[in-house]
Amino acid sequence: MFAPAAPFPTTAARVELASRLGAHLGKALRGTGVGRVYARAGDFAAALKKSEVTVALVDPAYLASTSGYSVIATSVRGGSLDQGWQLVAKGNLKLADLRGKRIQVPSNGGRETAFVLEVLLGGNVARDYFAKIEVAPDTASALAALGLGKTDVVAVPAGIELSGGAQTVLALPGLAGPVLVTYGNTTVQQRTQLAMAATTFKGDATIGGFRAGDGEVVRAIARRYGSTQKRGPLTVPAVRFVVGDLIEGRKIAIERTPAIDLVR
Repeated sequence: MFAPAAPFPTTAARVELASRLGAHLGKALRGTGVGRVYARAGDFAAALKKSEVTVALVDPAYLASTSGYSVIATSVRGGSLDQGWQLVAKGNLKLADLRGKRIQVPSNGGRETAFVLEVLLGGNVARDYFAKIEVAPDTASALAALGLGKTDVVAVPAGIELSGGAQTVLALPGLAGPVLVTYGNTTVQQRTQLAMAATTFKGDATIGGFRAGDGEVVRAIARRYGSTQKRGPLTVPAVRFVVGDLIEGRKIAIERTPAIDLVR
């Protein structure tokens, strides 16, 4: 599992789900599945390179910039495939109050700045709007940093308990939750068996279960990367000239051209 954004309340809960999911999917292939949790993108990528991972539960924001996998199912949380996101800060603030503030977001493999500005905010704020966009190991760590005053605002999934005076500043568009994918030379039959097994998995409050799906949920996020900065309707002043303003105080004269010059 490499799903830092999934809002597990504790590391223990994350490890427990990975272990149960690994054992459940292993049975589908008449083998033994071992669940592992990777905290850093580099460690997960290294395990893939060594062919140590066959099936993985991965944040789609990370998958959107990688390749070599096949999507077999999408996780369900609260009965929904899409999970809302939010900007959270202490106090009753608005988006305008966050200009020049530090923001943390769960890791997604090195594209955190683009994820916040392009995927979540859709290019609607300038690239220098926040003083700094920092990486948190996971959602729980980001919220803990906010509570300790180590950051001013966090971008995290919605529907989680907030404490210590933290409040939602802005609700953001929903994204697909963690996606179940296969790596390596798995056959079509094996992928089908794994997808069917995933739909019978009973998870927890964070990953309730799975629905069979394809890679469209990942491609939808990939299309959000690269969003150009947009100009709001008030950022460009309307320019309007009145003829009277242009000629006021000026002497307008049209010089006559001698007729002989027109026939030369």
